[in-house]
Amino acid sequence: MVQDTRPLAFSYVRFSSAAQAKGASLARQTDAAQKWADENGYLLSATTFRDLGVSAFKGDNTSVGRLAAFLDAVESGAIPRGAVLLVENLDRISRDKYRKGRNILEGIIEAGVDVVTLSNNKRYTLQDLDDNAMTGIEIILTFVRAHEESLTKSKRVKDGWRRNLEKVKDGKRKRTRAVPSWLRLVGTMDDGTFEQIPDKVELVQELYGRFADGEPVWSIAKVFRDRGTLTLRGKTFASSNIYRIVRSKAPFGILELGRGTKNDRTVIDQVEGYFPRIVDEDTQRRVTFRLNNMANRSSAEAKALTSPKRRTHGILTGVIWSTHKAGGNRSVCRKGSDGTYAYVDNITRKWVAKREVIERPFLEGWNEIVAAYDTDTSPEIEAAEALLLSAQTALEYAHKTGSHRLVLAAEADVEEAQRLLRDSREGQAMALQEIPDDISSLEPWQANQVVRRVVERVDVVRGDKLRDRITGEDGRRGKKVMLSVKLRNGLSLVLGDAELLFQNC
Repeated sequence: MVQDTRPLAFSYVRFSSAAQAKGASLARQTDAAQKWADENGYLLSATTFRDLGVSAFKGDNTSVGRLAAFLDAVESGAIPRGAVLLVENLDRISRDKYRKGRNILEGIIEAGVDVVTLSNNKRYTLQDLDDNAMTGIEIILTFVRAHEESLTKSKRVKDGWRRNLEKVKDGKRKRTRAVPSWLRLVGTMDDGTFEQIPDKVELVQELYGRFADGEPVWSIAKVFRDRGTLTLRGKTFASSNIYRIVRSKAPFGILELGRGTKNDRTVIDQVEGYFPRIVDEDTQRRVTFRLNNMANRSSAEAKALTSPKRRTHGILTGVIWSTHKAGGNRSVCRKGSDGTYAYVDNITRKWVAKREVIERPFLEGWNEIVAAYDTDTSPEIEAAEALLLSAQTALEYAHKTGSHRLVLAAEADVEEAQRLLRDSREGQAMALQEIPDDISSLEPWQANQVVRRVVERVDVVRGDKLRDRITGEDGRRGKKVMLSVKLRNGLSLVLGDAELLFQNC
């Protein structure tokens, strides 16, 4: 087989939101990269770096995103000199302050990797940086413009939502047209009123009453199923439906304001008397009391799982996965005959690696994990929120015109904006509990509890060749290890020896 000797080209793609991956933007940028490589005699690497829904305004893409992995590979020399990085525009690299964007670009180029912008087919080289003052000015102006655009958009959206929230709290405006299933909004968000739907109100009142009386949730669900009663969303009742409904404060007239997605949401404020109250105060008190007792009991049960007999000896137990062809299952930490601990596939009993080999890069990268998990809102999310507000305003206007066609079109725009906002929020951590900056001093079972709150999955990539062997501080030889870490907020990181990514390029 003839070895391909063409120099390598790497493609970097960043979207404002993950939803754009479903459209033509990804295909456009990918096709443009392939076309440039073919026309200029380069081999486009199969390793493509993509940051979907990761902000370049606050520099998240260069700290926890896939661009961060590229920068690490450039710095370590894993990406060879003479390679090029292909981006659509320079603002894909950074929308942070201009000096940070310029430093990132210069760092890549000074490491021997040129940068090509596909939108204008311009190549930035070390000679340009050293000898061409106009190119240097152009780079600065590009990053200045990108940062100012993001900064202006961020301030405008924040100011708009703050004014909107003040009107909501003053009772001068409705927060959104989305309302609980037992209500409907009549009129616009500026002058609208809530109208109750009698049969659904009765269902909620009965459900809350049964729960307040201490009836088991499975029994409540069975009563409704036997009666042929469907949930507020038209589905068959199950215990999970009961839990979801009784956690809402809307029947008490309270609007909860929060951040995050439906399944990972932090309540930051609430507005009393926003909705019409349909559940009385005594029932509210008893429901709240029962929910608190259930939460305390769950906490006690969790503590029972960490009794001395059940305490794990591995901080990654339950999140690390075996890559064995016959396995692919979660691994556990077991004690070997030599007295040391290792991670083992829980089903096939296949050996994964010794504990210290896997945990070393994980603990060294813990600060990166915490930073990624604490990622807050971004201009992309705020822009999506502004788009949704605009779509909702257009829907109000459509209702005023009485045009059925306009209403249908506006409703479709609102649904699309809502999907965009959900996708934009993927990866934005709304941590419900504080995450410690250091877990190395904790007992393994204590560290494991923290890790399980943050990490969804860890996959291991190990070097196989002799050249992949390294010598540790203790003088012992071992293989290079790379960890692919997926967090519960949707972000992913690469820890350890990232150059293993590029061995087969």
